[in-house]
Amino acid sequence: MKPLEQKHNYVSVFVDLDKSKGIHVCEGRDSETIGSFKDDYENHYGSAEKVTNFCCDMSPAFISGIKSNFKNAAITFDRFHVMKLINEAVDQVRREEQAHNGNLKKTRYIWLKNPENLTEKQKKELDHSKICA
Repeated sequence: MKPLEQKHNYVSVFVDLDKSKGIHVCEGRDSETIGSFKDDYENHYGSAEKVTNFCCDMSPAFISGIKSNFKNAAITFDRFHVMKLINEAVDQVRREEQAHNGNLKKTRYIWLKNPENLTEKQKKELDHSKICA
């Protein structure tokens, strides 16, 4: 039996964060999506040259579309995707280190948790794993 192919339907939403207002919605998530926004923006609001900031995920297509359509815009990556990459990197290092240090076993969630949210028991465990590292 052949596995079912999942087809994704993407919608991109463009928001003016200064006004907390959606200004463009279109299907897709590629560089053409950025071009679609540029065309709509210039037809209704003004000049692409005056757009100075974009916040988006780390999609190479979005980055390429922004760079080619909005020459004066800086790109800021959204917090969710940045934190996801950081958490994956921390977990990868923990996995590699636990092979050499048994004290790190079963500490995954302690390392991914904000220090101020740790329980007293977790703080002691974290301190112990740091000392024994």
